[in-house]
Amino acid sequence: MGDYEKSLSIQGNVTRSSLECATTYINLGETYREMENYLMALTYCEKGLKIHEEKLPKNHPNLAIIYHNMAKLYLSTGQHSMTITYVQQAVDIGQEKLPRSHPHLLKYRETFELIRESQ
Repeated sequence: MGDYEKSLSIQGNVTRSSLECATTYINLGETYREMENYLMALTYCEKGLKIHEEKLPKNHPNLAIIYHNMAKLYLSTGQHSMTITYVQQAVDIGQEKLPRSHPHLLKYRETFELIRESQ
């Protein structure tokens, strides 16, 4: 964990793109999710998502990736309503911006079906 946190500290002291910091927040959140520390994961992912939503167009493919990651996070915590909200956003953007056979879009749809079946 130390490397991501050091990176955030360095980025905070150097003039950097806020999108770069946001990506570091997302990466840190994903690391915490994999460690099953969902509270910390949610904290960092929400920070990163907020910055991305402020800086990117609403239908940017990078947002779809983050929404998909948020869906996986909420799925891990059992919060199905949030899970379905985020995965639907990922699918919507993917269908608009990606080719039908794009691996990300296929994964978003797979996650959507998994969530639908688990309810």
